[in-house]
Amino acid sequence: MPKLSDLIPINLDSEKEKFFAANFKYNPQFIYGKSTSTEELTKYGRPKFWYLFLAKRILKKHLKEKDLAKQIKDGKVFLDQDLIEDLIEERLSIYNLQNEYKIVFSKNFISRIAVNNIDKLVKVRLPVVIDQSEIEAILNHEIDTHIVRQLNYERQTWFKNKKRNGFKAYLRTEEGLAAINELVVSEHKLAYKSAANYLAVDIALKKDFQTVFNFFYQIWQDSERAWTWTLKKKRGIEDTSKKGAFTKDLVYFEGFIEVLNYLKKNNCDPSELYCGKIDLKDIGKAKKLGLSEKIILPKVFVQNPEVYKRTVLEIIKNNLF
Repeated sequence: MPKLSDLIPINLDSEKEKFFAANFKYNPQFIYGKSTSTEELTKYGRPKFWYLFLAKRILKKHLKEKDLAKQIKDGKVFLDQDLIEDLIEERLSIYNLQNEYKIVFSKNFISRIAVNNIDKLVKVRLPVVIDQSEIEAILNHEIDTHIVRQLNYERQTWFKNKKRNGFKAYLRTEEGLAAINELVVSEHKLAYKSAANYLAVDIALKKDFQTVFNFFYQIWQDSERAWTWTLKKKRGIEDTSKKGAFTKDLVYFEGFIEVLNYLKKNNCDPSELYCGKIDLKDIGKAKKLGLSEKIILPKVFVQNPEVYKRTVLEIIKNNLF
């Protein structure tokens, strides 16, 4: 499985300049420090018919309900770097982790905010482009999901021994839960971003960079955003005029649907999903091995469990047709 750092082109800035100078009619020719095979890029699988069908319905419903062009241009209040840092530290302090994780800012990051639990980093891309209405959802995703699940995992007797104990890969459950925790505090309860990404991976596997960019641009009417999202699909590929994609974004939407179905069957209660970084199918195994300490639950849930459950029911109604 490729490291994300190996998928950042050495000539990213210059190729971006060429792309924009050509009025988006150019397929970047990326150079990497390490080549990545097609098998590695598609390690996360390929799109499945049912998920493509569901993703199309979700995106179509969202586009019908909202004028996205107006939404992007109007009413944005972007937060500055100092305030973003304060808000991240405040959320980390809820779990007494403010001294455990270091907040790092860099223009070289691809994602706006991402967590590295191994090195204990919260990485924020510069320039900061995070709207006031988005920050709570992002904190729910990165800290209340990724970091809190890691915190509980580190407390278990089977920490770093999941493979020996037969645990499955956990990424679908991890990202599915993170997506739901985002939507809980979002104004709109449709997973249209994950749906758009799922459809874009399918396009990228068949088409060039320009085609994927045009798909995103039609949705966002924002060239910078369309560039970033397209880059995530085409990273790892040198000649982006050719078909091919890095398919990791498939797990976000597939995981979202899987976890939503799990919550639907379990009273919309995510508590057992927080016993560690595990797949939802391994909850029984984790309990049988024994949970060493009381599970720490995230702020997004414990501040008002009933509101969380009611909101998840609304998300289920909107996304599971």
